[in-house]
Amino acid sequence: MTKNVFILLTVILIQWAGVVYAFSTSDTTISFKYQNYDVNISSSDKEFFNGRLSVSEKGMVLFSMDSSFTDYVEHKFIDLNGDGSNEMLLYLTEGASPYVFHNLYVFDQKKGATPIFLLQNGEVDTSVAGKPLLSVHLRMSPAILGLWYSWFVEYKDGKLSFVRPPDGRNQQLKADLESIKQNLDELNQNNLICDDFAYSVFFEYIFLTSKIAGNETEAERFFEENYKCENKIEALIRFKKYASDNYSWIKDVSNYNY
Repeated sequence: MTKNVFILLTVILIQWAGVVYAFSTSDTTISFKYQNYDVNISSSDKEFFNGRLSVSEKGMVLFSMDSSFTDYVEHKFIDLNGDGSNEMLLYLTEGASPYVFHNLYVFDQKKGATPIFLLQNGEVDTSVAGKPLLSVHLRMSPAILGLWYSWFVEYKDGKLSFVRPPDGRNQQLKADLESIKQNLDELNQNNLICDDFAYSVFFEYIFLTSKIAGNETEAERFFEENYKCENKIEALIRFKKYASDNYSWIKDVSNYNY
């Protein structure tokens, strides 16, 4: 087993089994107010994707959602766009995927009772006072456990758009190059490089995280120093295209709409 983040697929499958059966072991019923809306959530431990969410006003159901989630996680109220009115962040879990720990639904009561955005493994970042951002976290290939890439989005002018924070928050998006190099060195020592799928995943990860953080030259420099296979030019083109394609998806505001 290599150091830090590299774990074989078989281990992932074992952990996946643990995740699949780790959701709530009892029935859940929760109700709370969001502005003038009544939010009701119910689910049962009998099966997956049997949760029900409804948003109503004065007894009239304005929005309902069935069979798309397993259980309630939590909810938060926060003013994301600085207009003086809180948005509602609702965390709901599937419980049946090693990739999706929860989905984050974003509601804005000024736009009605229906969620306006959906973020996979979404979180809210309030580390900078008065400048809340939302973050998205996605897992890389199942060949490696521990490789995640993340980015920030901001709610502004009715849209959720990709943003690079001008403060220290952007630093947490970068890859831990020292740790990655340790894993690559160990793969190299065990002759598990050019024909091994995991070897390429590490470089895809580095190029993508560097693209998101706005430091692509760092990825190219790391690649030049550490890539040990013969098809270097072709590999460089492939890794850069992988990062560019994923970055284009990240910047497409329509991909966040509910």
